[in-house]
Amino acid sequence: MSLQDTPQGERIHIAFFGRRNAGKSSFFNAIAGQKLSLTSETLGTTTDPVRKSMEILPLGPVLLIDTPGFDDEGELGSMRVERTKEVLRETDIALLFLPAKDFLSAKDVLPARKEEQGEGFFLSDIEGQEEVLFLPEKEASYLRLFQENKIPAFLLLSQADKLSLEERGRIEEWIEKWISRKKDTPFQGIFLVSSETKEGVEAVKNAFAPLASLQEEKKRLFHGLVEPGDFVVLVTPIDESAPKGRLILPQQMAIRDILDYNGIPLVCQVEELPRILENLGEKIKLVVTDSQAFSKVNQTLPKTMPLTSFSILMARYKGFLSYALEGCATLSTLEDGDRVYIAEGCSHHRQCGDIGTVKLPRMLEKYSGKKLQFVYSEGKGFLPEEEQKRVKIMIHCGACMLSEKEVESRYQDFLRKKIPICNYGLAMAKMTGILERSIEML
Repeated sequence: MSLQDTPQGERIHIAFFGRRNAGKSSFFNAIAGQKLSLTSETLGTTTDPVRKSMEILPLGPVLLIDTPGFDDEGELGSMRVERTKEVLRETDIALLFLPAKDFLSAKDVLPARKEEQGEGFFLSDIEGQEEVLFLPEKEASYLRLFQENKIPAFLLLSQADKLSLEERGRIEEWIEKWISRKKDTPFQGIFLVSSETKEGVEAVKNAFAPLASLQEEKKRLFHGLVEPGDFVVLVTPIDESAPKGRLILPQQMAIRDILDYNGIPLVCQVEELPRILENLGEKIKLVVTDSQAFSKVNQTLPKTMPLTSFSILMARYKGFLSYALEGCATLSTLEDGDRVYIAEGCSHHRQCGDIGTVKLPRMLEKYSGKKLQFVYSEGKGFLPEEEQKRVKIMIHCGACMLSEKEVESRYQDFLRKKIPICNYGLAMAKMTGILERSIEML
C-alpha cells in the first residue's frame, strides 16, 4: 500500500445482499464499472465475498462487497451463507436485492395474509394500512439484521428490464406512494434497477449523499494531540518481524496524519532515539513507539515526556480504548490453564519473532507466572461463538486493517458475554509498568 492509498479499514463498506441470481453481482459490476464478480444463470456463482475499492462521490473512498446468495443450500451452501453473514460485521451501508417480479408476486398474495405476523415476512403499514411493504422470508430476516445492527439499507428491485410496461407502472406507482406517505421507512430508499440497461446505477450512487457524514465524522489518529509545528517522534523498530521494504500501516497513517495537521513527524529506530532527544529535547510534543519497544523507549525518554504506542492510538481511533483499558485489569488475575484469545485483523506470514504468536504470549506467561493456553485468529477469521465462551480474555491487535464497524462488532461479541477485551499496546504497557504514562495524554 502506498502512502496516498486509503486503507480498506478507512473506507465506507457497502455490501450487496440477496438471493442467488437476484442480480447482485451484475449490479456490483455495473457500479464498479468493470467485471469483477462472475455472473451466470447458474445458481451460486458467487462462492466467496468479492471486494473492490473505489471512489463514489460524495462518500469518497468506499469498499464494495459482493456476497454469496443467502438462500444457498447444501453443506457448501451453508458455509457460503455463513460467509455472507460475516460480512454484516463490516457493513456500513447495505443494498438488499429482490427481483422486481418476485416483489410483485409477493405483493399480490398480501391481502390474504395481511393480518399475519409470522417470521416469513416483514410488514410495515402506511396510514390506515392502505398500503404495506411485503418482503419474503429471507429478505425480511436480513432487513431485521440490518435494523439490529443499525445498518442503513436500500431496497433494490432488480432485473427491471424483465418487467412489462404494466408491471413497471404498478411498481413505480407503489414506490411513489411509499416514498410520499411513509414516515418511518426501514429503507433509506427503494429503486428499480437493471444491470442490463444500467437503470438505477447513478440514482443509487446519488442516494448515498445523505450518508456522507459516515466519512466526514470519523475522528483522525492524532485528533486533539497535534498542532501545527509540533515535533512528533515515531519509533519504528526494524527487526525480523518488520515487513521488508515498507512500514506497517499504522506507521504510514501516523506520518500522513501528522503532516495533515502541519506537524513535523520524525521517524527513527530505538537506537537513534537518544540523538533526536539530544537535538530537540523538550521541543518534542509526543513520542509514539511500536508496542514491543515500550520498555527500551520508556527507559530512554525523560519521565515528563508524553509516550504512547501506535496500537494504543489505533484503539482510541477505532473507538474501543475505554473497554480495552478495563480489560487490562484481567491480566493480573490469569490462572494456570486460562485460555487467552489473540486476534489479529490482517493476514501475514508468521515469522520467528512474530508479535502476536511469539512475543505477546511469552510476555503474558512471564508477567502472570502461569501456564496459559493461547487461541489465535487472523484476517477475517474470528473465533466461533461457542469457543468464545471458553476464553478468559480477548487481546486484539490495533485493527488498522478493519473498519470501525467490524471492530465494534468483534468486541461487542465478548462484552455481551462479560468477557474482558484488551489490545496489544495496552497489554504490553500494563506488563511493562507504564500503562498510566501511555494513556496520560489521550
